[in-house]
Amino acid sequence: MSNRVYDYAKKFAQDTTTFIKNLTNMGIKNKTALNKLDEKEIELIEENMPKILEEQVKKDSKTIVVQEKKIFATPKRKEKNRNNNGGNSREYHKWNTYKERNTKDSNDNKRGAKLNNNFNKPKFNDNNNNNNKDGRVRKDFNKDFNKDFNNNKRKPVENTKSEVEMPEIETLTKASKSGKQKPKFDKKKYEYEKKAKEEERKLKELRTDFRKDNTKKKIKKKEKVVKSEVIKLDDTSGVLKIKGELTVKELADKLGITSASIVSKFFMQGKVLTTNAILSMSEIEEIALDYNVLIEEETEVELPYGEKYELEIVDKPNELVPRAPVITIMGHVDHGKTSLLDALRHTNVIANEAGGITQSIGAYQVTWKGQKITFIDTPGHEAFTEMRARGANITDISILIVAADDGVKPQTIEAISHAKEANVPIIVAINKIDKPGANPMRVKQELMEYGLVTQEWGGDTECVEISAKQKINLDSLLETILITAELLELKANPKKRAKAVVVESKLDPQVGIIADVLVQEGTLKIGDIFVVGGTFGRIRSMIDDKGNKITKAIPSMPVEITGFNDIPEAGGMIYCVKNDKQARKIVDDYNANRKLNDIDAKKHISLESLSKELEDEQLKELKCIIRADSRGSVEALKESLNKLSNDKVAINIIQATAGAITEGDIKLAEASNAIIIGFGVRPTNTARSEAEKTGVEIRNYNVIYHVTEDIEKAMKGMLDPEYREVYHGRLEVLKVFKISNVGNIAGCMVVDGKITNHSKIRVLRNGIIIFDGDILALKRHKDDAKEVNMGQECGISLKDFNDIKENDILEAYIKEEIER
Repeated sequence: MSNRVYDYAKKFAQDTTTFIKNLTNMGIKNKTALNKLDEKEIELIEENMPKILEEQVKKDSKTIVVQEKKIFATPKRKEKNRNNNGGNSREYHKWNTYKERNTKDSNDNKRGAKLNNNFNKPKFNDNNNNNNKDGRVRKDFNKDFNKDFNNNKRKPVENTKSEVEMPEIETLTKASKSGKQKPKFDKKKYEYEKKAKEEERKLKELRTDFRKDNTKKKIKKKEKVVKSEVIKLDDTSGVLKIKGELTVKELADKLGITSASIVSKFFMQGKVLTTNAILSMSEIEEIALDYNVLIEEETEVELPYGEKYELEIVDKPNELVPRAPVITIMGHVDHGKTSLLDALRHTNVIANEAGGITQSIGAYQVTWKGQKITFIDTPGHEAFTEMRARGANITDISILIVAADDGVKPQTIEAISHAKEANVPIIVAINKIDKPGANPMRVKQELMEYGLVTQEWGGDTECVEISAKQKINLDSLLETILITAELLELKANPKKRAKAVVVESKLDPQVGIIADVLVQEGTLKIGDIFVVGGTFGRIRSMIDDKGNKITKAIPSMPVEITGFNDIPEAGGMIYCVKNDKQARKIVDDYNANRKLNDIDAKKHISLESLSKELEDEQLKELKCIIRADSRGSVEALKESLNKLSNDKVAINIIQATAGAITEGDIKLAEASNAIIIGFGVRPTNTARSEAEKTGVEIRNYNVIYHVTEDIEKAMKGMLDPEYREVYHGRLEVLKVFKISNVGNIAGCMVVDGKITNHSKIRVLRNGIIIFDGDILALKRHKDDAKEVNMGQECGISLKDFNDIKENDILEAYIKEEIER
C-alpha cells in the first residue's frame, strides 16, 4: 500500500473529505487526497484513528436509535425551488408530512400552490367543495389539517418518490372527514421500522471493528490464522509456538488481534512502539497472557550433515565385518596419558610435546595378540575442553587415567561427564602405583562420588592398576580393552564409500592443509572426492600413524591426508561422493544455509543493554588476533582467553584462524590496534618487516598456559591503579604564624604516629574535613625535615590552603597502590 492520503482513507473506510478533517483535528494540516504521508504522520494516524472511529461508531449508533422514533421528510432543493417556498422550512415540513400521509388515497395527484398564512397553499379547481370562490382553502380545512398534523407529527414517514405530489380535492376531503377513524395498517412504515431495527442489530455486532467494508471477511480470515497458530488447551487458553522475537504486527497476526491494541498497551506503560517494532520474549509473553495464551519458543532441529544430503547408506548385515576398537585416553593434566600411549607404542611421543603437555589430539594404532587397537590421546589441560569432548564423541571405549598419588582432579571430573554424555563405556586406569604416596584405594573412593563403582566393590566399572613408566599391568589393560570391545560387537562395511571424522587439521607452510582423520566406514582411497562441512576436495596423499605412505585406509584406521580446498573444522565428518559436480552442489547449499543461519542468529540490541554499555565507560578492551598451528589449538586459545575477561577488561578476539602470520594480519592489527598471538607458527618475511615498520606487537608461544599468563599481566597493566589509604599520624595546631610572601605556617605537635614530607594532609575542624591535600613544606627548627615523630614539634605549610587555625587537627596518611 502506498502512503497517499487517499489510500489511508480507504484503509479506515472513510471518504477523503471526512478523513482530511480528521487529519486536521490530529494536527496534520494542508493535505489533499494525493499527498503522501511521512512515517511520523502514519504513526500518529495508526495510533489515533481507531479512537476517532470508535467515537464515531458510538455517535452513529445513538443517532440511529433517535431517528427510528422521529424521522421527518426533508425537502429536496429541487422541490423547494419548484414550489417557491418562502424559506419557512418548518411549515414546509408540516406540509410535506401531511401530503405523504394523505396521498395514499389519491389516484390522480396534481402539483401544489402556495397557501396564504404561514405555509404554502395549493391551487385547487373552483368546483371543489373545500375551496372558497377566490381559491383559498376554507378555515375548517386548515383547522382539521393542523389538528391532524399535531396528533401524528411524531410518526415516522418516508419519501418514496423523487418529487412530492399534491393530492386532489377529493382526497383532502376524505382525509378531513375521516376524523377519529382507526388508521389503516401502514405496510411501508412497518417495513421501514423492521429495517431500522435490523440495521441497529448489525451495528452492535460490528461495533468492535472499525472497518465498514468486508469486515466479516477479515474477521473470518483472522480466526483461521488463530486456529492454525494457537494450539488450544481448552476453551479459555492455548499455546503459541514462536521462533525467537517478533514484530508488533507479526504478534498481532498470530494472536488474531489488532496492532493498535498492542501499541496502546505499551503506550500506557510509557513505551512508544510502531507496528514494525521488535518485541522481546518477555514483552511477547506479557501480551499473550492478556489473551490467555502461553508462549513456547520453538527450536529448529537441524538434520545431521549426512542425512540432510542423503550421504548415509544403510548397511546390509552380510556386508559388515569386525573392526578395531577406537579407544580415547582421557584424564587430568600430567596424570600419564601420553606416557601410557608411549609405553604401548614403544616410542617416545612425550619428548616431542611442548612443555610436556599434549597440545592436540593424536591418533595411533597398536597391535596386540594379532588384534589392532586404535588409541586417541586427548589433552588434559583445562584449555582443551572442546578437544576432549570431540575425542569422547568419536570413540568406542574411554580409558580414564587417574594418578594414584594425586587422585580425582577437575579435568578428571570433566572427562567422566564427556564419556557419560557420549554413552561410552569407561575403563579406569589408576597410574603411577609405583610412586611413593600412591593410594589406589583413595582414588576408587573418590570415583564412587561420580558414579564409577569398580567391579571388586560391586559395581560395573572395569579398573586396572598400572604404571606406564615401569610398564606394570599393561597386558591386563589391553586384555580388558579387547574383552570390552568384543562385548560391544564393533563392525563396519569396508566396501561402501568412505566416511571419516576429522580429528585435527592444520596448515603446513610446505605441504599445505593437512588433516588427521579416523576412518569410520568404508575404505578411503587416494583420488576419492569428498565433502566436509563447507569445503570439499580430492585426496592427494595418505600417511599412516607410523609415517608410511599408503593408498587406502580401512575402518578404525587413523591417517593423515591432504587435498583440502580450505581448512576443515575439527570434528567435521568427511563423506566421499560420486563426482565433483555433486560435491560442489552440496557445499554451495551448505554455505548458503549457513549464511542465513548466521543472519538469524544475530541478536537484537536492546535499549537497556546499549545504555548500560554507554554508561560503563570504565570497561577496557584488549584486542587480539590469534594464529595457531591447528584448528584444535585455535579453539583452545579462544576458550582460554575468553575466560580471562572480567567486568573491567574484556578480551576481544578479532580473528582466530590456523596458519602462518601474514601481512594481512599485520594490517588488520594496525587498523584495530590489536596484538597478534602466534601459537606454534611464525610470521612470514613480509609480515615481519611490515610489523617492524608499523610497530605491531607479535607474541609467539608454544605452551598454552604461557599465553594466558602473559595476557593476564597485560590486562592488569591496562587497568587504572587502585589505591588504599595508610594512616601515618595525627598533629594538633598549637599556633599559626603569618609570614609575608609565604602565607600561614602551622606550628604543630605530633600527638600520634609520625609525619613525612611525602605525606598527604587532611585538615579537620570540629570533626569536619575542610581540606585534603599535599604538604608544601615541612620544617623543624627552621630546617627542612623528611620525617617528624610523635612528641616532636614542627612547622607545616599546605599547598593551595591558607585558612589554617589554632586547635585544628591534621591527619597524615599516604596512598599505596593495591596489587592485583
